[in-house]
Amino acid sequence: MERNSGNFEQVKHYTDEADKFRTKVFGIQDGLIGVGSIAIGAAGFEHNVIAVLVAGLIATIGQGFSMGIGEYISTRVRMQVINNEMKKERTEIEKYPDMEKEELVQFYLDKGLNEDDAKKIAEKIWQDKEKVLHEMMANELKIFPEDFESPVRLGLIMSMYLVIGGLLPLSPFIVGEFLHINFYVFLASSIVIAMASLGIFGAMGSKFTGLSKWRGAAEQMVTGSLALIGSYAGGMVLAHFFPATLLP
Repeated sequence: MERNSGNFEQVKHYTDEADKFRTKVFGIQDGLIGVGSIAIGAAGFEHNVIAVLVAGLIATIGQGFSMGIGEYISTRVRMQVINNEMKKERTEIEKYPDMEKEELVQFYLDKGLNEDDAKKIAEKIWQDKEKVLHEMMANELKIFPEDFESPVRLGLIMSMYLVIGGLLPLSPFIVGEFLHINFYVFLASSIVIAMASLGIFGAMGSKFTGLSKWRGAAEQMVTGSLALIGSYAGGMVLAHFFPATLLP
């Protein structure tokens, strides 16, 4: 059917960016919510700019390393599993060509092709063993190796976004080192920056999730606010049982 280019709108897919987007989301959220919660919790425990800043920076450094390495290891293990499955599939293609060719034909029969067409397509694809391997991985194992990013790259992305996310809610307390004003100004600024950043990132992510920008922003902000409020309340409770004056 001929398409009217004036009315047809090209639909853009983002599945090839899914791995990077997932890592960016985890990184920025761990920074904004994880580090932000630790800083806000410290603020609830003691109204001291230095204490909050040190707690937040330690959390940013520690999580930057741990989450980046964790992302690298998990992605590396996943790729090792995939590579092992590809190795086994290659062995089967070499050792049991007739059986594998029948499986290939069956894939196309299951898609609704008649037997003659299914066999013709299978014979054509069989001329290139890499294409056969791709078909087996996609249809039998439901794995698409080309969609996965490099473990090193994802680890670095995770660390970078976590550090950025962590420094955002800490920025008012960094400024607080040079401005001697009410502590609650820095606390309120930190919360506002964290909430605004989560909202902006949630809205930006709507192009991947399919949600409206408002809903994407709201989901991020609501979950983030629960973590920050809960952490501040937790810090206040701990301060009641362990007053800062009792600390060595």
